[in-house]
Amino acid sequence: MIREKKFIIFMFLILGILLSGFFSGCQETQGTVEEQKAVFPLTIWGDVDNPWDLHKKQDAPDIYEIERRGEKIEVIALSELIDRAQPRGDAFDILFTAHDGFSVLISGKNIAESYIALGEEDRWEAINSNHPRSSNIKNIKDIVIISRSLPLGAGFNVINPVENLAQLSIGDFYEDGFSVFPAVRGTAFQIHEDEELKATSFYRHRQVDIENYVDLSGADSAVVVGHKGEVEPYEESGRLVLQDNSLGYMQNNELLIPEARGLVLNPPDRMITDVYHDTKTLLKQEEKILMILIDGLGYHQFEYARENGYIPFLESLPQPEKAMVAYPPVTPVNVAASLTGELPYINGVYERGIRRTQVPTIFAYTEEQGLSAAAVIGPMGTIELEIDPIYTVRSDEAGRNDHKKTENALEEMNEELRLLFVHYKDVDRAGHNYGDLASKTMQEIERTDGYVQSLLQVWEGKVLIYADHGMHATEEGGDHRHLIFEDMFMPYWLLDGGNWNE
Repeated sequence: MIREKKFIIFMFLILGILLSGFFSGCQETQGTVEEQKAVFPLTIWGDVDNPWDLHKKQDAPDIYEIERRGEKIEVIALSELIDRAQPRGDAFDILFTAHDGFSVLISGKNIAESYIALGEEDRWEAINSNHPRSSNIKNIKDIVIISRSLPLGAGFNVINPVENLAQLSIGDFYEDGFSVFPAVRGTAFQIHEDEELKATSFYRHRQVDIENYVDLSGADSAVVVGHKGEVEPYEESGRLVLQDNSLGYMQNNELLIPEARGLVLNPPDRMITDVYHDTKTLLKQEEKILMILIDGLGYHQFEYARENGYIPFLESLPQPEKAMVAYPPVTPVNVAASLTGELPYINGVYERGIRRTQVPTIFAYTEEQGLSAAAVIGPMGTIELEIDPIYTVRSDEAGRNDHKKTENALEEMNEELRLLFVHYKDVDRAGHNYGDLASKTMQEIERTDGYVQSLLQVWEGKVLIYADHGMHATEEGGDHRHLIFEDMFMPYWLLDGGNWNE
């Protein structure tokens, strides 16, 4: 009997220990869950290069403690959140938007004492000590940066072949408002208890009406250009939609361009991809073709040089067509587009640093057909070719080497040669150093005019002369990488060599 009592007591002790551990574990787990409790995310976007989401205080660069209404609270400096998002431009305003749509716009100046804190129900609120009290908005879901000093090329540009019409800020679209429309993905059906149940899924997109900013009524046609060189016709039924900190282009509920760089009104019929297709057509017709690429010769530079007497030989040729280059207007991208016949998002060379195309160049075709071809380039290669190019390394005291390329090209000319590609670089070098219309740049264009004349007087066959991009003026000299008319349009000649002056 005594043994049985001891056994019962022992069992109760064991049960108590187990229950104690169980409840203790529950409390510990509950505390961990409480500490890791998620909050509604706060998105920082707009005219920024690095949009990001703030989920909890620990995601912030630093946490500070300030006194507010007699209590000490933990806060995050607004300036540090914005710095992490990398604003585009030095001057900007800040738009706070709450979950219920209530919004407040403040200046980006004097935000040294502006903070973000966790308020009731773990929702974010603004504390702007230097601004009116009405700016202390609660229940914030996003912070939109609206640039008032947008750098060139940092927004959504609208251009035509002769002028830049508008540079629009993504932040402006958020500030001015947008409409919301559903894009249906599909509909599913299921029978339950002899009744057909339907579920329709769709995305709700934010549409921007571009005609609130630019008059499109005078445009016969337009194309949307994407950041990887996509080009799509801008149809009346098309939609420009906000995609975080950029615009996308949709057609028939399909997102064709996720990140658009701008709109080109009345684009020319010619594109730089025509270089490949025209060359291939001529080769099939058993013609000989001389391709001359004048690096950095924009159409507006050609016109200026012609009007001021710098290009007597090119002026004597038939009027060139105007052609649009691929975006971004930089050399590797457009050399690849011209030699493959495909836009960057297809050929794979959509930015500087990529040298290998994902589709064959015109030199692959000449090899397949057993045709003799040569490429005179240098001092370095821009993209990889299927043939071994002739590099021109030697330069004069001014850094020029196009005179040597002309000599190399003349040495390559023979009866068997079917395709000769010559890439002149000195105009581009001068444009970067001095500016697009500077006298020293014009002098290089004048020299190149003489080189082209030397080649055309000897070459018996077809000639195709084009450029890879234009050039615009900067404080330091010149540059080219934006969707602006100076960078995006070039002259395009297709004519006979040898008898050019008959």
